[in-house]
Amino acid sequence: MILKTGCSILLLTAVSTVWARVPEVKVLIGKSLAEVNVLGTDLKKTLHYNKSSQQFAGRKMIKFKCQAANLKRPELLASVSSPTGFISWDDSKFQGELELVKNPKTPNCDLINKVPMDSYIASLLSKEMNATWPIEALKAQAVAARTYAYQRINTDGFYHLESSEKDQVSGTFLDVTQRTLQASKDTQGEILMGPTGKITPAFFHSKCGGKTYRPDQVWGGMEDGYQQVECPFCHKTGMKPWKHELGKAKLTDMFDRVLSKYYSDKISNRRDIKLLKDSADRTELRFYSGTKLHVVKKSYLRNLFGRELLPSNNYVLDVKGGHIEFAGHGYGHGVGMCQLGALELAKRGYTYKDILAHYFPQHQLKKIY
Repeated sequence: MILKTGCSILLLTAVSTVWARVPEVKVLIGKSLAEVNVLGTDLKKTLHYNKSSQQFAGRKMIKFKCQAANLKRPELLASVSSPTGFISWDDSKFQGELELVKNPKTPNCDLINKVPMDSYIASLLSKEMNATWPIEALKAQAVAARTYAYQRINTDGFYHLESSEKDQVSGTFLDVTQRTLQASKDTQGEILMGPTGKITPAFFHSKCGGKTYRPDQVWGGMEDGYQQVECPFCHKTGMKPWKHELGKAKLTDMFDRVLSKYYSDKISNRRDIKLLKDSADRTELRFYSGTKLHVVKKSYLRNLFGRELLPSNNYVLDVKGGHIEFAGHGYGHGVGMCQLGALELAKRGYTYKDILAHYFPQHQLKKIY
């Protein structure tokens, strides 16, 4: 089916089913835990290191002391499941199964939630987007988050992704609402695929401030099908245009750290720093130290010095008298779908396919299960 929109054209096609059923995703929900207490009904405990299992009737709490695991490498230690489909940990209720894995960096354990993909998406939407937003915005977010998770399923290791801003912030069963459940069900099995047929991570962020970026412009790595797009939709909501000032010595220190970390370089002459003219279209900063020209990605400064100083990668650096001014728009890394832009498009009556077509114009929407 070809769907014509005011933004672009998005193809919805079916591919050979990779999964006979809904795939499961393994999410890291707890790091380096000395003790894990899980609660549930009719729990089944499996100890993988000695291949034993035990079934408990009725309501039961199972306690694990992780320091006893004297292992030097990651290894699946234990898993807990319930026929009810729900297990509680840390005052939160999770769907699926919980697994304990030896953390190789500490004497402790990591806790992993193995959960059906669409249950994972239904809980995630309340965390990565506002569950009260229009359903079409939620469905666009569902497809983007499922694409990211599905791409990670093929990676090695005991878990696929982390419940944090490093990957995606997932929720618990109590974060599922009727709207997030509907958004997950209405897009079941749908992901985005690049123009060469490769499944690439679908990135998203809060507010682009007028334009999005390609992954290579921010992180340095190429991803299939990404292109920079204009976004005049997010201006009225979210963070207002921002400004921050720094002294020249502080900026020189920042440049020095970025050069050391990302370029194996350093400033040769701290007393003779000259900034070249910057603009909103540039994703890199240029400056001289003495006679040596340096070029650094704007995103690398944000990576090192955080969102408090640089809320987004969409900023301009300028000399204002005796100080340096950062002036920018938006919030987040700026790659992929702008969530506040998606909100505005949904309010204007655009469907989730329209929204995805605008932010991922070279991708195709495909149903994989």
